[in-house]
Amino acid sequence: MRQESRQDEGGGNEGGGGEGGGGVFVCVPTVSENVPEMNDPELVKPNMNDDMDEGEDYEAAITATGYGPFQYWLILIGGFANASDAIEILCVSILLPAAECDLHMTSEDKGWLSGIAFIGMMVGGYVWGCLGDIFGRRSVLMVSLVLNGLSGLASSFVQTFPSFLVFRFISGVGVGGSIPLVWAYISEFQPPSKRGAALSIIASFWMVGNVIVAVFALVTIPYDIGFQAPGFVYNSWRVFLTVCALPALITAIVMMWLPESPMFLLTKDRKDEALDVLRKMYSLNTGKQLYTYPIKILSTAGLKVQKETRLTKWGTFTSAILQTWRLTKALFSRSLIFTTSIMIIINFTIQFGYYGLWLWFPELFNRLEQYYNEHPYHNVSVCDLTEYHGNGTQQNTCKDDGHNVDTSALISILITSIAPLPANLWTIVCMDKLGRKFFLVFSMFLSGLAAFGVYLVKSSLDNLILACVFGALCTMGFNALDCLGAELFPTHLRSTALAVTLMAARIGAILGTVTFGYLVDLYCAIPLLLVAAFLIFGGMLGLVLPNTTRIALM
Repeated sequence: MRQESRQDEGGGNEGGGGEGGGGVFVCVPTVSENVPEMNDPELVKPNMNDDMDEGEDYEAAITATGYGPFQYWLILIGGFANASDAIEILCVSILLPAAECDLHMTSEDKGWLSGIAFIGMMVGGYVWGCLGDIFGRRSVLMVSLVLNGLSGLASSFVQTFPSFLVFRFISGVGVGGSIPLVWAYISEFQPPSKRGAALSIIASFWMVGNVIVAVFALVTIPYDIGFQAPGFVYNSWRVFLTVCALPALITAIVMMWLPESPMFLLTKDRKDEALDVLRKMYSLNTGKQLYTYPIKILSTAGLKVQKETRLTKWGTFTSAILQTWRLTKALFSRSLIFTTSIMIIINFTIQFGYYGLWLWFPELFNRLEQYYNEHPYHNVSVCDLTEYHGNGTQQNTCKDDGHNVDTSALISILITSIAPLPANLWTIVCMDKLGRKFFLVFSMFLSGLAAFGVYLVKSSLDNLILACVFGALCTMGFNALDCLGAELFPTHLRSTALAVTLMAARIGAILGTVTFGYLVDLYCAIPLLLVAAFLIFGGMLGLVLPNTTRIALM
């Protein structure tokens, strides 16, 4: 069987590129070792005739299709799928000031509303990710997008907070599923030389989603639109939610015209279907006839061919659940446990640090504005304000028109959404040149240092600048981690691996926000030190991961 050894740094794979020079050698075992349950026919049917399997391997087949309109269209759709997830996640934090009176939310309610999406993403990411390895990336991705969009749409019509909370949880379940599936699906259509740039573009659409949701908010929430009936209100922030649900639904509809991943089809031993997809890609990219595609036979050498699973009866459904467990257990086999563990820790640390600090910036802005309104001639640091909450007077902040929102705050959100643009462009251009590990380590180390910049914040402008810098630095790390997550694991475990590592990321995000909120008013240095330490530690761990730049998928 085909064997692959991956030289982590200093090897010949990069040709002296940005990840070279370290001299650390990490050997990835033979592909056939990636699943421990080799005697389980329902999980894996090893191809015992790899050496006799005539035909071209997948890397040669995907390269022969050329690179053109098909990939550009695919990246655009995958990008908007990622953007729709960003929209659904961020829309709730934006509408809180406008919705708090309608839904009679307390501070505790707002905390639950902010955290419920992450809980839903944690559940959905695991379930949908595993199903994507069993039933296919495209179909499961479409279902998760539809669930995301419909539940987000339904949340705009409910009139009570408990109902709203339930639908936002369901929306989070949908978002959690589409995130790992997008990376698994798009990566399998890319040749090694283009994969880093393609996945970086997909990752950059998170910024596009941030910009879109900020624009949606600016043109809807501050205005008196909607209607009202006895016992039912559909006002501006509900219109905003409705608009935010549309990108996920539109993306799911457009995906009906996209094919299943041919690499996934190969792992199900559906060679003819995989070859048909590749022929169509070739025709779209080159303008030539289908029959002129040079590859006539596909090889499954080096791939794990799995038994096809179809939901036709309850017994098959329970079999799928058991298979989900086996796929998860396979990630912690002897050959994969190191990589899986490192990716879990890095995902936890980056989201603990990012969300721990990022979601505190609006509160910081409010405290600074309150202080300088009352003490316009005094300079004060952020940590001096940790126990300051204004003059203590309690006022009814609900406006008569229901638009309890500051337009300047929406403009600040728009600015911070655009700020990562240079970082995204750099990763798109250089991800395949400097390498994933360079961007991961560079980003997490500098963002950890930037966390200490909070000590220097003395105005709302300082806060805005720091938020832009911190967000841009973290963006590079997220983009690199997205590439690594899609490349480090074999095809039959790819979306399951992304789901498991992203589950750790959601736990990190939840703990980061909770920990920062509890500790910031006790002693300011503790949460800042935790955020910085987690980010820097996670970045250093990235050094021990195998190199995946320009290397064929397994």
